[in-house]
Amino acid sequence: MEFKELEENKHEMNISKDSIEYMLKIIKENNLKKILEIGCFNGYSALNFSTVSNKVKTIEIDKRAIEIAKSNFNKYKVKNIEILEGDALEVLKNLNEKFDLIFIDAMKRQYKEYLILSLKLIDKGFIYADNTISHKDNMKDFIQYLNNSKLNWKELNIGKGLIEIKINP
Repeated sequence: MEFKELEENKHEMNISKDSIEYMLKIIKENNLKKILEIGCFNGYSALNFSTVSNKVKTIEIDKRAIEIAKSNFNKYKVKNIEILEGDALEVLKNLNEKFDLIFIDAMKRQYKEYLILSLKLIDKGFIYADNTISHKDNMKDFIQYLNNSKLNWKELNIGKGLIEIKINP
């Protein structure tokens, strides 16, 4: 499914086309079914994820963004996306299920905390973090955490920067 109108009116806060296409390819190649997105905004990436997976959960705190995302989900008649409303750190602490892919694209200064909380929600799969080049100054502790960890990760140098972390490949 194409999201033509959303694609044409893409906001700078949306993920880049090459980054979303890369993740969609990974989802298909690895038959990933359950996706968690941290930071929904207008629903652009969640909509894309919904085309290649069974279930997408997306976390958003901003009421206006939630309404816009819901409107977009309804417009495209997508039924396999659930918005978890609230502060991502609190929502993540209270989630008790496993995901195959987790996509981090929210408050850049909190990426390290998102990652730490995400690790308990994934046994095998991938974690992606967006804007790792464009917002590198706001995520120094996240990069330092990765550098000091035993996680299998790499900067993909696509879009505005996309870090891929493989969990138990």
